[in-house]
Amino acid sequence: MDYYREEIETMPRDELDALVDERIRYTVKYAAEKSLFYRKWFRQNNINPGDIREHEDLRELPIISGKIMRKQQPPETEEFEFKCIDWDQIYTIHETSGTSGTPKSFF
Repeated sequence: MDYYREEIETMPRDELDALVDERIRYTVKYAAEKSLFYRKWFRQNNINPGDIREHEDLRELPIISGKIMRKQQPPETEEFEFKCIDWDQIYTIHETSGTSGTPKSFF
């Protein structure tokens, strides 16, 4: 598998920024549509996901701490509220070491 993708890694800065911004818009839209946590988080923080258009907009968002992340998964809640797909589509589950007492899970 090749990790170096010349067309992306050598593109002009303005084109790279445009690509990053496109991917940010996609990711924010996806999270708002698929994640229980992010739907609630956007609503609770009066954030319109459509207003997040470029990487500079991310600086204005509230920080999501590890403590907040741990509260959105068992044993604190019944479900993994960050999970965005059905269980049968999940290939792996990664967890932090749990130095805080409760590991954080990532799908």
